Amino acid sequence: MASSSTVDEVVHIVRSPRDKRDYRAITLNNGLRAVLVHAPDSHKAAAAFAVNAGHFDDPVHTQGLAHFLEHLLFLGNEKYPSPSAFSDFLNAYGGQQNAWTGTEYANYYFDCQAHALERALDYFSAMFKQPLFAQEWIDKELQSIESEFRLKQQDELRRLYQVHKTTSNPEHPFCKFSVGNLTTLKDDDNGTLADKLRHFFNQYYTADNASLVIAGPQSLDALAELADKHFNDIAGCGDNRPSQRKVVEVPLYLPEQLGVKLQVKPVKPARRLIITLPLPAIDDDYAHKTTSFIAHLLGYEGPNSLYACLRKKGYINSLSAGGGISGSNFKDFNINIQLTETGEQNLISVAQWVFSYLNLIQQHGIEDWRYAERRVNSELSFNYQEATPVGELVSQLAINAHHYPVADTVYGDYRMDCLNNIRATELLNLMRPERARITLVSSDANTDQETALYQTPFSIRPLKNDELTQLNQQPADFSAQLPGRNRFISDHSQPYPLEVADKKLPTALVSNEALDLWHLQDPDFRVPKGHIYLNLQAPAVTASAENFGCSRIWAELMIDALNEDLYDAEVAGLHFNIYPTQTGITIHTTGLSAGQLPLLSYLMRQAWSVRFERQRWQAVSQQLINNWRSAHQHQPLNMLFSELNLALQQGLFRLSDMAAACSPLSYTHFARTVSTLFDSLHISAFIHGDWQRQHADQLHTLIHANTPLKSVSVKPQRQQIKRLIEAAPSQIITVPTEHDDHAALCYFQGPSDSPSDQVAMMLLQQLIHQFVFDQLRTQRQLGYMAGSQYFGLQRIPGIIIFVQSPSTQPSDLQTHILDVTRAAADKLNTLSLKEWSHTKSVLEQQLAVDDRSLRVRSQRLWGAIQLGDTRFDRAKQLRAALANWQLDEWLSYVNRLLFEQPASLQLQTRAIGR
Repeated sequence: MASSSTVDEVVHIVRSPRDKRDYRAITLNNGLRAVLVHAPDSHKAAAAFAVNAGHFDDPVHTQGLAHFLEHLLFLGNEKYPSPSAFSDFLNAYGGQQNAWTGTEYANYYFDCQAHALERALDYFSAMFKQPLFAQEWIDKELQSIESEFRLKQQDELRRLYQVHKTTSNPEHPFCKFSVGNLTTLKDDDNGTLADKLRHFFNQYYTADNASLVIAGPQSLDALAELADKHFNDIAGCGDNRPSQRKVVEVPLYLPEQLGVKLQVKPVKPARRLIITLPLPAIDDDYAHKTTSFIAHLLGYEGPNSLYACLRKKGYINSLSAGGGISGSNFKDFNINIQLTETGEQNLISVAQWVFSYLNLIQQHGIEDWRYAERRVNSELSFNYQEATPVGELVSQLAINAHHYPVADTVYGDYRMDCLNNIRATELLNLMRPERARITLVSSDANTDQETALYQTPFSIRPLKNDELTQLNQQPADFSAQLPGRNRFISDHSQPYPLEVADKKLPTALVSNEALDLWHLQDPDFRVPKGHIYLNLQAPAVTASAENFGCSRIWAELMIDALNEDLYDAEVAGLHFNIYPTQTGITIHTTGLSAGQLPLLSYLMRQAWSVRFERQRWQAVSQQLINNWRSAHQHQPLNMLFSELNLALQQGLFRLSDMAAACSPLSYTHFARTVSTLFDSLHISAFIHGDWQRQHADQLHTLIHANTPLKSVSVKPQRQQIKRLIEAAPSQIITVPTEHDDHAALCYFQGPSDSPSDQVAMMLLQQLIHQFVFDQLRTQRQLGYMAGSQYFGLQRIPGIIIFVQSPSTQPSDLQTHILDVTRAAADKLNTLSLKEWSHTKSVLEQQLAVDDRSLRVRSQRLWGAIQLGDTRFDRAKQLRAALANWQLDEWLSYVNRLLFEQPASLQLQTRAIGR
């Protein structure tokens, strides 16, 4: 154990009974608190460094400074002055880095191969000791910040967030501009931007104001030594470094900002009601989670719930409760409702029902048995949680360390001790119309103001006396009820006994023209959980844009129709989803295994018998069609990715084409189309979890009992990926967009789906990824979103190089992409045998990693079944192919792929409506 750190041996960090990891909390001599995680089964290691400083701490004269500092810390320090030193190292060792800056915290984290942890920590810790803040990179990164700001100009959440800031207490730090741009980040009378960065860093990035988490397969003693070696010299609290954080004392809202109605005009068509109920901070209530309990009662969607009643009246399409911003001295409790056209016309009536239901909760809902049900589910989630990858775990725990006592660093998110009746009563007393902020987001909003940033039209006015009177009265037809006892909560808390200990691959129990049924009782993840996949392979689903659009509407209507009856199942840990694919319709259930077969039986019976209400069809279909119509307003890069998928895959359709095909349809026409979708049907099924063979046989029986399999004539063939023609001129596809940004991408397709081609392109992505990002994003400053990625479709390998820019024209972006591609290839020609061998070893280790959870294994095996890979050994084939590649042969392959015989597509945006 390192002598310069202390360990509180008394503190026991609570963990799940099935958590194989060991935890230890230490405090270094400089005051830095650290949590160490011994993860024996992890092939990777990771670390996170979280600082109690965010945009609330920005000086008023330089808003966005905390966010800008986050960017600059990655761009060089005294020990490693190169701005790409750390990212280059991580890329070479199968890792990645990231960070975010929030209201009161900033969080930095990375992962890498386990054996590279010590060197990675040397790079990582150097970021927090002597950053350079070099003027060259300040100037360049300012352009990136501006790009990020402009990227979000049409982002609905960011625009709504700015209205929220504009209508809050101007003295509260929440009102500050968090992102920053060229206008706010500059030299002025308060100092140069470099000096401001140094001052902010020196004031807040101190050991006593931060938390550290390190995780890996190393022993706890070894991790402690690494923490001490690399982080004990981070500056502690000095004379100019206040040890006590400045407490936010001013309220988030002024009195005149409560009891108000706001209206906001969005970019895309929308009808949304947000009722915000301001509350005190909730951190001190984490062991009871009172607001979460109230949110559960309010957001319940079972029979006779608030949601069910408002839905039946034709007022709403969805309702959720409990979200909203929170901080050290405030919590916004939000009720977020998606309205129908009728609901928007009866806005105050909808809100009246909400407040009447809150009164019902206060009078009859604060009961121990209700809380006990929630606590049981929380404990089950904690006890049977799937292992989180160390890269995600360190990020979570670093923030938890600021919010929870050491013992609850892991358990705090799940802990529910008992019902806090006093706190519940206090909170419900605050949830009154007089204190509410009622916001309508609508294309028809009446607005008279505009935010200075993001230019969002809005209005705000006090609630009228007659509105307040109505909101405080119960509707005459109020019929909503609190939830009853949950019949789906099961005492099945242990996995079914294992039948065959060494059976690790699925078995085909049935394989004929009507049905393929696969089963695996998992021998490794011994939890009472599982996944069942049913793919209803129906060629008619993808026969036309109209059919596919109707299938999407049908799936949404199915979920909508079943949600009320099955909401208790969701609450009890039984989840389902229904969605169209390129081959038909997929039904997926997951969660606790005991109730899934009855759940699936119910779903399948309903699939063939349910009749949708015309009113619900109208509301759901119109909402989907509106979403499809607004596709041209999506982020440009997202649109290019979507268009690329359409160009390469059969059975997919443009959203705009589906909107055009489905808009004129009557309910009768829709019903007639849906009735023919399954005239020809083949079912592919997979049951994976703790279920035994007898359960798979039960699945077989219920499939036969609940599906029209007799209609099958021939087993459908898997649709193939469209192959591009090698040596032909690169095809250029233009995509219209109304977004202000421009975007371009270039896609290179591999010759075949062989393991050799697939692994060759994986190597290419691994070797060019960091260079491409550095060139497009950091050096050339073309835009905030830039880089490359491996893009495989049905195992046909591909590489995408992309960039989105606020100022550079699409044709010029394509030129930059091709220039960087050539430069990357030139750099590859200087690759040494040592670098080549190292890159291969990193990829080999990645391919050798075992499934980290039941969910990941289920997804992998189901994907293989869908592709017809019944050997389930693709990773093994890839490793064998990797071993065979030699550097000179691979370089020739890359040259043919990129330049001599490229099978490629170029996509770029084309501005419309501007």
